[in-house]
Order: sequence, then C-alpha cells, then structure tokens
Amino acid sequence: MFRKEKKEKDLEGRVGAKKFWAWHSREISDTAIIMLLGYLQFFCTDVIGISPLIVGTLLAASKIIDGVTDILAGYIVDRTNTKMGRGRPYDFCLFGTWITLILLFSCPANLSNTGKVAWVVVFYVLSNAVFTTLLNAGETVFRLRAFNEKQIIRMSSYGGIFMCFSGIFCGMLVPVLVKGAGTDVSGWTRMAAMIGIPLALLGFCRFLFVKERDDLVYTRKEQEKLELSQIFKMLGSNRYLWIILLVTLLGSIVGSLGVSVYYFQWILGDLSIQSLFAGVSAIAIVGLAFLPKLLDKFGVQKTLIAGAALSTAAALVSFLFYDNIPVLLICYIFSSMGNLPDTYLVSVLLLDNANYNEYKGLHRMEGSMGSVQGFMKRAGSALGSLFLGIALTLMHYDSNMTELLPETFWGLRILMYGVPVITGLLTVILWKLYTLEKKMPKIKAELEERRRQEA
Repeated sequence: MFRKEKKEKDLEGRVGAKKFWAWHSREISDTAIIMLLGYLQFFCTDVIGISPLIVGTLLAASKIIDGVTDILAGYIVDRTNTKMGRGRPYDFCLFGTWITLILLFSCPANLSNTGKVAWVVVFYVLSNAVFTTLLNAGETVFRLRAFNEKQIIRMSSYGGIFMCFSGIFCGMLVPVLVKGAGTDVSGWTRMAAMIGIPLALLGFCRFLFVKERDDLVYTRKEQEKLELSQIFKMLGSNRYLWIILLVTLLGSIVGSLGVSVYYFQWILGDLSIQSLFAGVSAIAIVGLAFLPKLLDKFGVQKTLIAGAALSTAAALVSFLFYDNIPVLLICYIFSSMGNLPDTYLVSVLLLDNANYNEYKGLHRMEGSMGSVQGFMKRAGSALGSLFLGIALTLMHYDSNMTELLPETFWGLRILMYGVPVITGLLTVILWKLYTLEKKMPKIKAELEERRRQEA
C-alpha cells in the first residue's frame, strides 16, 4: 500500500522533459537581462557621457515607477481571460523587454544631454517597469495554472539547479561581451542584439510548449471581473499573505545591504576573497535535490522554519568568528542552504493563498499576490540601500582612512552578520505563525464541494 501511494505521488509530480526544459528555457534570458541592466550605469557614464549624479537619481526615481506598475500589472493579469490562458499570453512581453533593452543600449551619441537622458528614461521604463513587470506578473499566474503543487515543488528544486548554472554561464559570458563592446555605442548595440535575439527566441519556448491546464475548475466568483477593491479587501483579510510579504521584505533588505564589499576589504583585508565565497556557494545547490524529500517528510512550514533557523545559526557563528575564513566559508554554505526554502517555495505558498482567497469568497488573485510580493522586494531593496548609507555615516566610514576605527569595525561586523541574525530570528517567528498548511486539507475539500455544487 505504501509503495502504491508513493508511486501515485511520483506520477502526480511528474512534469516531463519537454515541459521542464521549455519552462526553464527562459531562465538564461531573465538572468542575462538582469546582468545587462547591471551595466546600465557604466554605459550611461562612460559610453554616452551622462553625469553619474543624474544617472543615480534617474535609477532611484524609477523604483517608484516600478512599484506602481508592479501593483497595476497584477491587477491587469488577474482580469485577463483568453483562449491561451490568463498568464501565458504575457510571455509575448519577452520580445518587448529585449527590443526596448537593445534600443536602450543604442542611444545616439550625438544627442544633447537632455536628449540622452530622455532616451534612457523612456526605454528603461518601457523595458523594466512595463514589459518586464507584465512578464513577471504573468509568470506567477502561468506557473500556478500550468502545474500542480507536486510539480511546482519538483520544478522549483531541480529547476533551481538549472537556474544556478544559467547564472554561472551568463556571469562568464556577459562580462566578456561587455568588454568587447568597449566605449562605442554601436558596439553596445551589437552586443545587446547578439545576446537578446537568440535568448528571446529561446525563452519563448515556454509559451510554445507549456500550456495552462484545461482541467482547472473554480467557484463562480472567479468567473467575475476582478475589481480593484477586491485587492485591498484581500490584503486586509489574508494574514498569511502578509507573513510571506514580511519575510520577503526582510530578505530583500538583507540582500541589498551591499556591505560585503566593505567587510572583505577592511576586515578580511582582501576583496578578492569574495570570489572564493561565490564559488563555494555552488555546493549549496546540492540541497535543492533533497528539497522534495524534506517537504514530503516534514511539510512546507517545518522546512521553512528549519531553513530560517539554519541561516540564523550560520550568521551567529559568523559574527563570533568574524575573521576566521575557513569557518566563514562553512557558515556561508549552510546559510545558502538555509535560504533555499524561502527562495524556491514561494510558488507553493502563493498557490495555497490563492485557494485560501477563493475559500474566503474572493478572487484567487495569483497575479496580484505575485505583484505585491514583487513590490515588497523593491521596497526592501530601497530600504537596504538607504540603511547602508545611514549606517556608514553613523560609523564614521571614510574610504581614505588608513586604520579601521572601532565604531567602523563594529558597524561593519553588525551589518554583515548581526543584522542577518535579527532578521533570521524574525523570519523563524513569522514562519511559526504561518499555519495555513494545516488548514489546507479542509479548505481544498470545501472548495471541491462548492465547485461540484455550482457545476
């Protein structure tokens, strides 16, 4: 009997090679987009000659636009109903992202400064705040409507390994192509096109070979047009979503602090050691292969709690052995492993929350929830950058100092490992409050009964 149940679970979670690779075909494209945008400031200052202050101001202001479009994109996607599906049609935005990105890196050098600024703003907003935002909002809905819970877990775990290797591939390729582009605009245009055209076609395989399931049945409420007020009602009544949002915010703040470069330079005394830490983090990828088994044995909530506790413990040990490189390397591996559940189980959590919304008589709002979570990521990123600037000022950091001041030493140490200990403890507490998993059997059973009665 046990073997039969296990076999049924395995069949339920089976994806198929074609769908697996088609879905993940876009990972390389997404990674390359992020990396190219990381060179935007250099392109603006060293290639087309815009003031660094102006560039920094423009990019900071764009975060506000990104936040607004994040919320609107989720609302738009949740109101979409086509023969192709709800989230799947937005994969066409991949072409819009790459076209506007290529145009962004094609700014004519003979334009006036005002013209150059206008060019960069228009195409950056179109690429990052319109097409990419719609693409990401559609992806959340597409995933939840193309795969069941077991498949999502398997896709997240084994797909995460592919994502890591695609990051390594792009990390090796893009810097070489950027170096070859030099400081000539035409070189940057060719470089962006060389990357963008094949990756846009490759990434579109997701649309071609993966379809939203046609056996999905929801309550009548889901067939009604979503009103904007429903999103606010959902945010006011779904406390489980707020737990996810707060965890996202905490993780984004820590991830965007950007203190490691100062820590490696001044406390460990060698900035190049960073590459060693980046290399050993690949060991943590092995943990993804065990994620489905951990979930089968312990469940989602306990796995999330254990992951957060492991990361917190690793940060605490790192704080105590702040300059012991072998210990720090081991802790970094464990910390990376501890972060895996938070990173790769979000889709499962959003699927449960969509069912919970439907159970409460609301629309499922997969797109809106994903977009709100994206907004929290951007908010956390902005707060992390702001926090670092304030902290460096308070600790009297000076790039020209010849000796590390006591307050600077302790400030860097607290930022690097003390803050993750605090946010880690808060994350453990938040996941302990996330009790939705225990209620899901009852919620799913009642939803099936409602759908059966309405059929």
